Amino acid sequence: MKLIDSIILFASLAFLVMFVDQALYKKVALKDSYFFLMFSLSGFLYYTYRRGLRKIKEKQEENAKKAEKPKSIQQRLKKK
Repeated sequence: MKLIDSIILFASLAFLVMFVDQALYKKVALKDSYFFLMFSLSGFLYYTYRRGLRKIKEKQEENAKKAEKPKSIQQRLKKK
């Protein structure tokens, strides 16, 4: 996990904690603390999107390594 991914994840968690604190404990109207919930949800979804892109990229790099041509003639003949 990269630093920016960690920051996004923990920032969205912090927004969720602020929403719960505002809505449940301080009895603030839900409409006044709703944006904390939306920032939390959007941050988590963005983190999930970035993680999915990273996994796809890693899988493509892994497949590219497997698809490399063998270097010796014997390995090339075995492959056929």
